[in-house]
Amino acid sequence: MTDVYTNETVTDNLSVVVLWKAGKNARNLNRTLYCVDDQLFSYTYKIGHRTKAGVCVVADLDMSCQPYSLNKNTEAIQRHIALAKRYADTIFHQLVSESSPLFRDEVPF
Repeated sequence: MTDVYTNETVTDNLSVVVLWKAGKNARNLNRTLYCVDDQLFSYTYKIGHRTKAGVCVVADLDMSCQPYSLNKNTEAIQRHIALAKRYADTIFHQLVSESSPLFRDEVPF
């Protein structure tokens, strides 16, 4: 099923990751895992990026620095990351992803 307003395919988590790898926009029913314009998000965290060459990169976040109030989503985010890692071409360590321009909004210089 496609959402006519956002042009996103509404599907399950596995299909969201597969469609992200294919360069399509998709989201799960609860909007907790979604990909838009080659970026993969779990809740509000960017966990994946698809480059212009089609290389899919996943950030292996451990979520240990999150406040206690957000811990309820931590397990779900970890499951989303584990699923995305199965289909990624490369996996960035958390420290690498934090300093990588792929996972930052601003240019680092």
